[in-house]
Amino acid sequence: MFRYVSGPQRTVRAAVPGKAGVLKKAGFGALMVVLIGLVAFAVLKETSTPRQKMVADSGYANSQRPAISPEEEAYAHSLWPIHAQVKQDAVTMIFAGLAYKMGDIKRAAMRERVAPLPGRFESALAQMAKLKPPRGVQELHAEYARAIALYRDAAAEMLTMAADGDDNHLIAAQEKSHEASGLTLKVGDTLWPGEYKPN
Repeated sequence: MFRYVSGPQRTVRAAVPGKAGVLKKAGFGALMVVLIGLVAFAVLKETSTPRQKMVADSGYANSQRPAISPEEEAYAHSLWPIHAQVKQDAVTMIFAGLAYKMGDIKRAAMRERVAPLPGRFESALAQMAKLKPPRGVQELHAEYARAIALYRDAAAEMLTMAADGDDNHLIAAQEKSHEASGLTLKVGDTLWPGEYKPN
């Protein structure tokens, strides 16, 4: 008489992530969506068609906005090179964060890309301090200075993350970057419709 003997029983238990792990993954997912959205918006704004730019320059795009004075136009001219550099550095920072989160680069490479940025943003703040904004754009001037300071602080957060590996610094950097982006867009829409260098 034969008797079937089963082998040792194995119990397979699915790993259930803890609440903290789920929240962390959700936070990173939200971070990626917002960063990609910001980059896409910036690219679309930069690549608007000549017709869109002509409409914006003609004043029809925002008929409620009063014409800027000659003093304000001179200020816009002076601010433009600072703005162009800040925008370029902000995009560099955002892409470094995206590349790291997507696994394309390691922390060391991200640190290398971001390391010069706090100094560049600090230099932009020093250049801003030399400008004398007319009364009509003093509030915009203050908001733009705040935006640069936020970008500087975001870059510093990313460098801290590169040093200690805590991804919460990336979330803090994203929040600062998001606020800074809103401020720069507001100033840009007022002083350079269509993101044109003024003539």
